[in-house]
Amino acid sequence: MAKKFLSVFLLCCLLCASIAQSGSAILPVATDAGGKDYIRWVDFDVTYQALEDAMNTDIETYEQDLHVSWVDILAYLAAKYGGDFSAYRFSDMESLVEALNSGSSMEDLTAQMKSYDYYHQAYTAVIGNFLGLREDGSYGLTVYSPLAPGYGYTESDDFGNGRSYGFARKHLGHDMFCSVGTPVTAVESGVVEALGWNQYGGWRIGIRSLDGFRYYYYAHLRKDAPYAEDLQEGDRVKAGQIIGYSGQTGYSLKENVNNINVPHLHFGMQLIFDESQKECNSEIWIDTYALVRLFSAHQRTAGGTETAAKTAAAKTEAAEDTEKGDGGIAVPILMYHALTRRESRVNDYTIPVSLFESDVRYLKEHGYTAITMTELIDYVYGEKQASLPEKPVILTFDDGFCNNYNYASPILEKYGMKAVISVIGKPSEETSAAEYRAEEFCSLTWEQIREMAESGLWEIQNHTWDFHDIKNGRRGASRKNGETEAEYEALLSADLQKLQVRLKSLTGTAPNTFTWPFGAYTEECRPLLKALGFKATLSCNGGVNRIKKGDTESLYLLKRNLRDPESPIIDLLQ
Repeated sequence: MAKKFLSVFLLCCLLCASIAQSGSAILPVATDAGGKDYIRWVDFDVTYQALEDAMNTDIETYEQDLHVSWVDILAYLAAKYGGDFSAYRFSDMESLVEALNSGSSMEDLTAQMKSYDYYHQAYTAVIGNFLGLREDGSYGLTVYSPLAPGYGYTESDDFGNGRSYGFARKHLGHDMFCSVGTPVTAVESGVVEALGWNQYGGWRIGIRSLDGFRYYYYAHLRKDAPYAEDLQEGDRVKAGQIIGYSGQTGYSLKENVNNINVPHLHFGMQLIFDESQKECNSEIWIDTYALVRLFSAHQRTAGGTETAAKTAAAKTEAAEDTEKGDGGIAVPILMYHALTRRESRVNDYTIPVSLFESDVRYLKEHGYTAITMTELIDYVYGEKQASLPEKPVILTFDDGFCNNYNYASPILEKYGMKAVISVIGKPSEETSAAEYRAEEFCSLTWEQIREMAESGLWEIQNHTWDFHDIKNGRRGASRKNGETEAEYEALLSADLQKLQVRLKSLTGTAPNTFTWPFGAYTEECRPLLKALGFKATLSCNGGVNRIKKGDTESLYLLKRNLRDPESPIIDLLQ
């Protein structure tokens, strides 16, 4: 397939070089045994801006005397530019519309464009059914983003990049990075042609459009429960209907194996002008990066999507309700560690930067307000008439990696959120004195910690000076076997006070929260922690906290849900 892609790529290069506004063009058209002509390759290079401008022109002129189709516009521009939309100018589109309004016909304007008919047929296959009358009677986009509205994601423009698993091949799709469990929707109505496990795509779905020209491929779906309930091959699905859930399965012959490091949806569109093109040696895959941006930017809800989204939201809201009687306020705390831009480094405690941004965007779009530990403590203690927002959440980072400073800070600032970071003293001391630092995975320097505290984006808390280890029979800061209570408390007190003093001199404020390393705690030392000024402690026990005003003991061993690369964000909030 890699050789085939290369030969087709060279063919496209020749095509683009030969297509012009006038003169002959070498077009990628073949003839089958029955004498039927069909297109054998489409290089869809239309930019997002050209798509949006053409779409808006189509919609704006729909009820006018002259309705200008976006397919006509884009085919005309493609013939004019030789298929290269890097040359796109809005004035060219305006000139075309003006000429049509002045009485010229499209046939007249394209008479000397030998490639216009080819582009018109090709673009009709790609986008011809995407505008039309909708259920509410309005005219506009009738298609949907591959991910349900309200769920955050990031994306990469990597169509055509190399892939090495199995054999050298090209990436013939569009990757949308999102949390595991994000609802996946049918872009348009169609029939399910493929359902099941694929070595490369993991759990995947293939849907054929009703006109037969487009085959949509959704891959790397969630393990164990990848599909919407009762979905089967042969089913007819409606545009916007939830068909499955994102995950990271694939790159394995064995079902339910996750060998994809980063959770995401692989979305692909294949064009089929002749059934022979379903075969792997003659497939036509379209770069959908600009199309997906267009769908997402003009996203709307559909019956199936809206219903599923409300059902999912209801589950979360049940755990997020504001104070009701003695039930208290639900305060989810998310536990992060390291962030990375390198796929090879992703593990249970190191997640992609894109996933963190997806989480923060989701929280922002769903009405959550990030609070600090101090704000939580003040509320419980009744300080200064403190109150909590309707949907509070606490974002915590453990250990204090420089990637938190480099990657998380800009995201927090972008979305107007804040976080709590629990740092370890000794690694920061060593990093601050080191001549060389591994910028992605070193510990924070004291100067970085000071800057984070002053930014207003971060609250600094205590994660021990040098008890974040498993050594000499001790796990983290917990008491080890055979150690007397007095010996243990003396060691723990000295360690914690050392970091308390250092952080107060650095930031002007002593931490009020202690984060147990590894979640390994010794409950008997709570009086000592209180004496050292800690009004709260963070554990690694999963769950969501119910917080009541005046219940100060509930602030100790607060529960947190670990943000691993796989868990759906909605599950971490309940």
